[in-house]
Amino acid sequence: MKRRLPALAGLLLAGAALPQAYAQQNFIGIGAAVVPRYEGSDEYRVRPVPLVNYENGPFFIAPRGGMPSLGLKMKALPDVTIGAFVGLNMGRDEDDADRLHGMGDIDTHATYGGFAEWTPGRFKLGAAYAQAAKSGYGGSLELSASYALVQTQRDRLSLGVSTVWSNDDAMQTWFGVSQRQAARSNGHLSAYDAGSGFRNASLSATWMHNVSGNWSVMSTAGVRTLLGDAKDSPLVERKTSVYGAVGVIYAF
Repeated sequence: MKRRLPALAGLLLAGAALPQAYAQQNFIGIGAAVVPRYEGSDEYRVRPVPLVNYENGPFFIAPRGGMPSLGLKMKALPDVTIGAFVGLNMGRDEDDADRLHGMGDIDTHATYGGFAEWTPGRFKLGAAYAQAAKSGYGGSLELSASYALVQTQRDRLSLGVSTVWSNDDAMQTWFGVSQRQAARSNGHLSAYDAGSGFRNASLSATWMHNVSGNWSVMSTAGVRTLLGDAKDSPLVERKTSVYGAVGVIYAF
């Protein structure tokens, strides 16, 4: 089985509270993230994280939903931006953990959606909906808020909170267990129907430090807890997990 970057990993540096001054800057880089092996796992692993932020007029490349996404955006009001994007979700492998035996793989699939962001001063409020292009995989809505605590020439520090709501298909894909999957698990798992609802909530802090010239170090740390039907899934080993990442970026 090929190894896939878990969906959560791409959210670490991407979906954390990115300081607004850096969010308006073009950069490219690479990071390493310590994340659960899958959402709900009690084991951790280290994974690479691509760091890309590029804007040229309405066109952008930015992290959304787990991996860098392509999109178009426009100003609806002085402090309000709306847009649309297409991206990629790397799915989940059955052999990511013993608990997933019998579940089969969640295939790599394209995603598409829209978003709106309001940035009054140091605050940033956002809502983004991502729909899986693969039939039956469903869609999710992320609501987020952040505040830039520190904004100096060399340092940026922000705090962010977010929550994700998923529809029936998305919840069943990631947290449900069908009768067939339960049978394939050799009695290890029981059948479970996961319905729509809030899936998780997160709190994170992101720090960026300019090392020299165009080079900066970016780091984030956070905690995430599962909610609703997600936390009660037989696939879940740990309802609340921590995560962290560090990366190097080059601004241009």
